[in-house]
Amino acid sequence: MADPHRLADLPDQRAVFRRAAPFLAGHRAALALTVVLNLAGAGAAVGVTASIGRVVDAAGGGDRPALIRRVLLLLLLVVGSGVLAWLSRYWLVRTGEHLLAALRERATAAVGAAPLRFLEAHRGGELLRRLTGEINGLASFAAGTLPDLVTAATVLLLTVVMLALYSWPLTALLLLAFLPPALLTVRAFHHRAGPVYAEVAAAEAAVAAGFTESLPAQEQLRTSGSVPRWLERFARDNERLLDAQSAEVRTELRLNRLALIQAGCVAGLLVLSAVLVGRGALSVGAAVVFVLATRDVFHRFEDLAGAIGDAREAQVRLARLLDLIRTTGPHGATGDGRTTAALPARGELRLREVGFGYQDDRRVVDGLTLTVPAGERLVVAGGTGSGKSTLGKLLAGLYAPDAGSVRFAGHDVALVDPALLRSRIVLVPQEVHLVDGTLAENLAMSANRPERATVERTVELLGLTDWVDSLPYGLDTEVGPRTLSAGERQLVAVARAALTDPAVLILDEATAGVDRVTAARIEEALAALAGDRALIVIAHRADTIARGRRLLTMPGGRLTDIAGETAARP
Repeated sequence: MADPHRLADLPDQRAVFRRAAPFLAGHRAALALTVVLNLAGAGAAVGVTASIGRVVDAAGGGDRPALIRRVLLLLLLVVGSGVLAWLSRYWLVRTGEHLLAALRERATAAVGAAPLRFLEAHRGGELLRRLTGEINGLASFAAGTLPDLVTAATVLLLTVVMLALYSWPLTALLLLAFLPPALLTVRAFHHRAGPVYAEVAAAEAAVAAGFTESLPAQEQLRTSGSVPRWLERFARDNERLLDAQSAEVRTELRLNRLALIQAGCVAGLLVLSAVLVGRGALSVGAAVVFVLATRDVFHRFEDLAGAIGDAREAQVRLARLLDLIRTTGPHGATGDGRTTAALPARGELRLREVGFGYQDDRRVVDGLTLTVPAGERLVVAGGTGSGKSTLGKLLAGLYAPDAGSVRFAGHDVALVDPALLRSRIVLVPQEVHLVDGTLAENLAMSANRPERATVERTVELLGLTDWVDSLPYGLDTEVGPRTLSAGERQLVAVARAALTDPAVLILDEATAGVDRVTAARIEEALAALAGDRALIVIAHRADTIARGRRLLTMPGGRLTDIAGETAARP
């Protein structure tokens, strides 16, 4: 059995930005404009510092006309720097938000098209965390930290270039005194931050998953007295998160060593500048520029180092999101051998030596061969754990068999485009989910997006008009996940299937757990829906089984005629 792809708690973070490069398609012009604006803004900011030195020299030399010109230039640079800084930040944030919106859509589509086995192999809270928490964290980084990070890096580089033009020996001494210990500090932080931030993200996902899974089960937890046990489990997840966040704080405090390095360098620079001015080797204006620019260098480097933590955390978030897209994406792609050719409106469903198991050493379905022609009404019965529901998912193409094949009208369902397959084979599960909205909106949630008039005709065709009219506002009644009873939700599911007009309709315990009146209503709707389509009903109720033509008994796959004649197993 091929194990489903699994997400990694700590995904590979190497070359993560290179792997994200394909998502930049369509945004390169905006990124280029952002780079140009950022360079221009940084150049203007550095020009402000250089102009201050020229103003000081002009004031000291008593050259009034030159002083006025340089003051006006300084004012122009200050205004230009502010405008360019605002524009560059705006375009950077705007472009980042558009990129994240595209990533969110891509990730959501990938999860929506992922194999059912993948979804069943992961906790719902983990998937929700990656689809929402990681995207929200990246959005906060793009809107807050990223503009500061880009600006700090650009201004830092241009400031060093300007200082070198004033005095390269003094600039070299400054860099030699500051860079080695500063880079060692940042390197140590960077080395430790990756695993720390990844563990924080994994621990947060575990806590979120615990909440997500427990909220729908609160009634069961309380009635069974299992709340204390759930709290113990949550306490373990919470303790893991606390430990991870404590390690995060300790790691980030390592950057405070930069303040000591900066203080030492500033003190040394002041003494050296005073000596050079006294000897006439450096003008007062140049000394002022060096002091101001050096403080700016240290300030920008501190901003840069502080943003590295957020950037490292964003790198982890991006790696986790790309891991989700990579793991799920190929399964939802077309152009990987899938057929997009039109399928006939009706056709037979054929299984040939199909085998499937959830574990390597145990198959739930083993060597099953079966033909379900158009117009057939097949009932699948068997004990708990016999593989009835698994067979339904195999027939619907939600599971890919480990052995053998499932074909509709001669096409392997594993190679049919999922959207096309859903229009021909529909599975109605035992647990039907509704969304907040009107009954009409919930009924219209089918592959072909029917109009209101089509919904009304289908309700009448299935004999559900009396039930719909019994609701407060008919089709316009607001419903939700818990508004309708289990039987009423099944009626909604049957109507959805009718609106899709599938060739094969599979119902998994459609009448289980509902009263006889509602069960009879469902059966009548199914009778109206059957027509020339294949109808496969997974059931345990005797009256439901009696309505079928043939009976498939699981797990053995024994096929019998409902009237009592035994057919040879195909």
